[in-house]
Amino acid sequence: MMFTFHHLQVTVPDVYQVEDFYDELFGLLGFDVSKKFKGYLPHAEMDVIEYLSPTFDFGICSPKKVFAHDTVDSRKPGALQHLAFKADSREAIDQIFLQIKQLDVNILHNEPREYKEKIAPNYYALFFETPDKLRFEIFHYPD
Repeated sequence: MMFTFHHLQVTVPDVYQVEDFYDELFGLLGFDVSKKFKGYLPHAEMDVIEYLSPTFDFGICSPKKVFAHDTVDSRKPGALQHLAFKADSREAIDQIFLQIKQLDVNILHNEPREYKEKIAPNYYALFFETPDKLRFEIFHYPD
């Protein structure tokens, strides 16, 4: 029996403050942002915005009130270290890099590059942090 990954929700300090940013980011990543789900889940006492696709959904959620002023640290136990998206080619990464640079992100390692010494030969990637300190990667690794 095989189970497939379907969705991921991460907690951000304020979903409505970063909604425009995630609309732009997930639009660049190929999601149809007009199909996002946005609402309040009373059973969980949280606001949520989910970016939907046929294969994977990504959601941002509001924190519990007691954690509202905590900061994100990708190395804290239980935290998301980073989220990676696979690109069809190096050229696709180079193209999206120019667009992502225009967003309010912190580009890690300055630009896309090959990580043959740290990850694998021919592993080409772009790493960046969102305004709320979540880390993303867009990579190409030939089969």
